[in-house]
Amino acid sequence: MQDIFVGRQAIFDRKLEVFAYELLYRDGNTASAQVLDGDQASSRVILNALTEIGFERLVDQKKAFINLTRNFFVELPPIPFNKSRVVLEILEDIEVDQALIRIIERLYQDGFSFALDDFNFESQWAPLYPYIDIIKVEVPVVDWNSLPQKVRQLRQSNIKLLAEKVETEEEYQRLYDLGFDYFQGYYFSRPNVVSAKRISESQMVVMQLLARLSDPQVDMGRLDDLISRDPGLSLKILRYMNSAALALPRKVESIRQAIVYLGLQRIKAWTMLISMAGVEGKPHEVFNNALVRAHMCGQLLKDSGQSSFDAGFTAGLLSILDILMDQDLESLLGELPLAEEVRMGLLDHEGVIGDAIVCALAFENQEWHHAVFPGLSHDRILEIYLCSTQQAFSELASLIQ
Repeated sequence: MQDIFVGRQAIFDRKLEVFAYELLYRDGNTASAQVLDGDQASSRVILNALTEIGFERLVDQKKAFINLTRNFFVELPPIPFNKSRVVLEILEDIEVDQALIRIIERLYQDGFSFALDDFNFESQWAPLYPYIDIIKVEVPVVDWNSLPQKVRQLRQSNIKLLAEKVETEEEYQRLYDLGFDYFQGYYFSRPNVVSAKRISESQMVVMQLLARLSDPQVDMGRLDDLISRDPGLSLKILRYMNSAALALPRKVESIRQAIVYLGLQRIKAWTMLISMAGVEGKPHEVFNNALVRAHMCGQLLKDSGQSSFDAGFTAGLLSILDILMDQDLESLLGELPLAEEVRMGLLDHEGVIGDAIVCALAFENQEWHHAVFPGLSHDRILEIYLCSTQQAFSELASLIQ
């Protein structure tokens, strides 16, 4: 599994509070990079920020500054960010012509914000001023003698000023006194690199499906539609529904019929499992453990009367996500709209769901002193475990056939 990286550097306001982060292409875990292809770098930053690392992990609730090349603007693929959360940077080597102006105007009217990068105070940029929110001035090449006058001229356009590559206290103070609005540079913070493991296509499909299945607003009609759109997934579910593992009294011929037989929550859980089993490169033992945990957690909660079988089943199933995706469980669960009791049970082993997971893991790891559950005898817990392993063996055979 390949490592992927995005560099980021904080941008501060006049109160020295973080206003935004500039996202930068990185090809390794270093603070700088040699970028040979600007279009590819722009695309990778966007792709990595959205699909691999996660936008919130990179910028929290702040804005993100992203460099875009002329080709990116002209070809204009859909820009997949919340308009209020990004500032699109127009690079200093972009040719300003009518084609570019029309595109910038259109995006501006759509609600996007723009910054001019490495601004050189030349007149070629004037046609873009009506659409520019921020101008970035590169401090190492600035003419300090003429800067005050140029700042006054730009202020007439209601454009905010950002000083980049600020490296000393003296530079910061002079720029602050001139009225600059934002500051960026080594004096405040060096770029740091955020990394993650690249998610395979099969893993990405699973996470997207899990997010939809975890949505409490998914009703029978929406679930039927969601599953039916994927012929492979539909086939696997119907094959499983008609397997010896369930031994239903009649043949199940449609997804809606399957939902009626098993119930909405149970079919959601099984769809999760079947989709998870499609992730490449994972041994069957991973899914066997998932099934044992799911059945055991579900039955423990049902027997104790403290929660539903379905809540325990889902929690047990999701407890292997970190192994399945080779990523931190907390960040993975952050992408799923789970009930808080399920989330806390999975992450902190809190509450009755946490107790059930701890008990299931105790049997899995042969840590018998943890193999307890409130309100149930040890004999009953052992019986639940043995039944769960038997069910898991039978069901796994149906899933992988």
